[in-house]
Amino acid sequence: MTSEVVLMNRQAVAMAADSAVTISGQNYLKTYQSVDKLFPLVDGVPIGVMIYNNAELMSTPWETIISLYREQARGRQLDTLAAYAQDFMRFLSDNPELFPQDHQDTEFFKHVTVVLSIIADDFDYHLRALKQSGQGKTRDHVSAVLAYVVDELYGDLTKNMDGTARARLDVFPEGTEEQLLRRYGAEIDELIGGLIGMLKNEYPMLSVGADTRDKLRDVAVMSVTQDAFFEHFTGVVFAGFGRTDKFPSMRSYLASSVVLGKLKHRMDRGQDMTANSGPVIAPFAQDRMIRTFLTGMDAHLRMFMFGETLKLSHNLVGDVVSRAPGLSDDQRRRLMADYSEGSLATALKAFFGSIDQFQYQTHTAPILRAVSMLPKKELGETAASLIKLNSFQQKVMHDVETVGGPISLATITRNEGLVMGKEKAEL
Repeated sequence: MTSEVVLMNRQAVAMAADSAVTISGQNYLKTYQSVDKLFPLVDGVPIGVMIYNNAELMSTPWETIISLYREQARGRQLDTLAAYAQDFMRFLSDNPELFPQDHQDTEFFKHVTVVLSIIADDFDYHLRALKQSGQGKTRDHVSAVLAYVVDELYGDLTKNMDGTARARLDVFPEGTEEQLLRRYGAEIDELIGGLIGMLKNEYPMLSVGADTRDKLRDVAVMSVTQDAFFEHFTGVVFAGFGRTDKFPSMRSYLASSVVLGKLKHRMDRGQDMTANSGPVIAPFAQDRMIRTFLTGMDAHLRMFMFGETLKLSHNLVGDVVSRAPGLSDDQRRRLMADYSEGSLATALKAFFGSIDQFQYQTHTAPILRAVSMLPKKELGETAASLIKLNSFQQKVMHDVETVGGPISLATITRNEGLVMGKEKAEL
């Protein structure tokens, strides 16, 4: 993992990234602190690019990919940062010299294998939970558990958390799903058969219906074309100025692999400074300590407080209703339900709304005011300090130090362009 941040005000941009990388395997965990994650995008152009989460795209290091793009883009100027970001993403599609078709085929099979391994892991998790619950013999439920797990992933690929339909990625033209099945259908069925065979070796009583098999085929295809990134992906962050940009901009993308010539990607975040906009503080990857600094409260602590306050309020209301004289059991139930769904929910919303307002006024707003006025040097120092906060937290919490090492730093202005630097990670 890593920790990165982009700070922008109307005159400058600061980008900072740590240099730690964690390599893990079975009974193996090693962290190195010498990896570059922040680079100039094009020579002579005031734009930086950072990568996080995955250091390679289809076994090609991102540093190599960025250098190849830099060479082919030399001398060509685009008007906006957004245009540069889009041009970079287009460079990775329809580029058989960079990603030959046989390489794309191999990576597609790896992608499907990862997706099926997610199903296998979820299957094992639910069986363990069933066994621990003592609510029945595991062997009597293995088929139902597999069907449930496949249905859940199928649902995640077709619907968002709020129940709305999940969109397709517009980088893939209509008919891509059918094209994938025509090209890879036999291999997909073979991989699915391998998954089922592996599970049957451990659970011979497992029965897989036609509907579950069909959904597994759909999952293999939709995991590519749907707007969902359950597989390994890379975050790619651009910030700076295009040729005609008066104020700086930032764009971040998620990208995973090239399939049928098209890079699976989508824009994750985008912000443009204007004459009237406030500053931007955009953390990426491991950002817990940065967000705690900005709000004055750890997000996990806030969630815990909400849950405990909800339980306390519910228990208090229940105690009062149960002690109220002259009420029937039905009246008590209706009163409890009405209060829980009405007055109690309104009161909790107002209570935490007040906390959020206090946090913003006393912690976030002063920081934003300061960042909006910082000169480029101090902006860079602030960005590096935010990365150091994440690194320091891991040191004192005895976590695996997945954030650390020297900090790569870029300060960007229209006048001086992009200036790279390094800072030590120690606070």
